[in-house]
Amino acid sequence: MHPIHDLRRIDLNLLVILDALLDERHVSRAAERLAMTQPAVSHALNRLRDLLDDPLLVRAGNQMLLTRRAFDLAGPLRDILGGVRRLVLGDDFAPASAELELRLGMSDYGAWVVLPSLLAILRREAPGIHLDVRQASRLGMAEQVASGELDAALGVFPMLPEGVRAQRLFEERFVCLCAAETLAGRSRLTLEEYLAAPHLRVALQQSPAEEIDSHLENLGRRRQVAATVPHFSVAPSLLAGTDLVLTIAERMLPDDLGAHGLASFEPPLHLARFDFVQIWSDSREDDPARRWLRGKLAQAVGLDLRKPARDN
Repeated sequence: MHPIHDLRRIDLNLLVILDALLDERHVSRAAERLAMTQPAVSHALNRLRDLLDDPLLVRAGNQMLLTRRAFDLAGPLRDILGGVRRLVLGDDFAPASAELELRLGMSDYGAWVVLPSLLAILRREAPGIHLDVRQASRLGMAEQVASGELDAALGVFPMLPEGVRAQRLFEERFVCLCAAETLAGRSRLTLEEYLAAPHLRVALQQSPAEEIDSHLENLGRRRQVAATVPHFSVAPSLLAGTDLVLTIAERMLPDDLGAHGLASFEPPLHLARFDFVQIWSDSREDDPARRWLRGKLAQAVGLDLRKPARDN
């Protein structure tokens, strides 16, 4: 039978249900999102399993996991449904009346720097948009952008998968932070004092802070790590009353260091500056909603869009 005849036998509404199921990974939540009953969505899932000859969602403990086939379908399906919406509704995107979900990947550093301004913009200009923020490693976020699981991601991405584009949002640098008494009235520690001091390290897989140790290793030196935490945002608050030294991105510094009993100083070794970028898939390049989101991300960090930005 010609493929078009097979397609005519398929209820294409099932694809909308499949999109919700793959996103929510939960029958009840998908039903609520679609304004359907749970039995109706369960029945649709069974039909989809028969149609695609794959279980799609499998239970593992208290959660449902996507099969490999379902994971591979998620991005292309979202693109196809977006294309259908643009075909029917046109390319115009009206933020004030839009009702959709946008998925962003970022670490807590990105959340600290970008989210306050971005959420204020969204609530003011597009209150119907639901923002879903997710965290993963650099590689994980880049792969999720490439597959369509994320609409965009923010961070430091020296290497990107094929088909993923990047825009530089700002340049960042490292500074050192410690309790004020640690400096004893001086402006900075010497390199030997820095290396001998106990350090608070932020260990997030493939984070910029990890590169400090790599740089020291290349120099044949190492610092003394006394404590490791998984979050950038909490680290400065742990320093007061200790002899710990923290080397961290400058935008993470508290506004009033003195009020927190802290002092900052320049690192006593050369640490390269790094670019903080937003990345997105080529397949989302011309999507009006995602293009609007990228503009708002740039606005949230104060990037002047009238000036040429560096795209990769």
